[in-house]
Amino acid sequence: MKTRSGPGKIGIPPWQQHLQELPVYTPGVRLTRDERARYAKSVVDAHRAGGSKLGIASFLGCSFALVQRLLDLGEGLDEAGEAHQVEKVLRARITDGTYRVGDVLPSPERLCVQLGVRNDSVRRALARLAQAGLTLGISALGTVVTDPDTPPTGSTLQVRTRSGQIQTWTLPMTQSPHIRAVITARIKDGTYPEGSRIPGLKALTEEFGATEGTLKSALRPLRKQGVLSGTRQEGTFVHSSARSLLASAEPIGTDREGA
Repeated sequence: MKTRSGPGKIGIPPWQQHLQELPVYTPGVRLTRDERARYAKSVVDAHRAGGSKLGIASFLGCSFALVQRLLDLGEGLDEAGEAHQVEKVLRARITDGTYRVGDVLPSPERLCVQLGVRNDSVRRALARLAQAGLTLGISALGTVVTDPDTPPTGSTLQVRTRSGQIQTWTLPMTQSPHIRAVITARIKDGTYPEGSRIPGLKALTEEFGATEGTLKSALRPLRKQGVLSGTRQEGTFVHSSARSLLASAEPIGTDREGA
């Protein structure tokens, strides 16, 4: 593979510095095992240093999906990794009804004991389930099984504890305002040009670590303003005058998921 040339580490964002020494990626060429390991380590380091998955993909000249696979590999979520195996077990239990919608999952500590795995593997597996909309973790309370087709709405949620007791949990403010702010900034700075199609829901949920319900909630005000339009089938597009619409719009306040 060719060596990447560039200005060195001076004057570039910190996250890009982790990618500077990688060979130039050639689309369609399969990475060797050693190359995958090298790319995975650098991509994980870049992501932890603040690089978005979309930005890393653009810098390397590869697909968003490849960046996600490299992150999975670097963080132990590849198919041979322990975290991936934990995710498979929990998904199977949700599918077969062992854990039903509304059930509170055993604590991460109990899952570690039950499955004989590390706490970090459980944490990563739960994060992936949350991204898929299969669970919702609430700080200091626990993780509840959810239906990705009907994500929780409102400020409270009825849950069923492991003892069978029904409880009402108060949902925290979601990350919708943050996601909307990032999307808006990308429209304003040209990352998402006027008239272009933005990444799909799957790509955005993976990037932000959010459920589809949260993404839809984040984008809904932008759709109402006319800044974004389109359907799930054809994709979401930026209006040809989106910057003017944003400049003339009233500030969008915070909200709760599904609000």
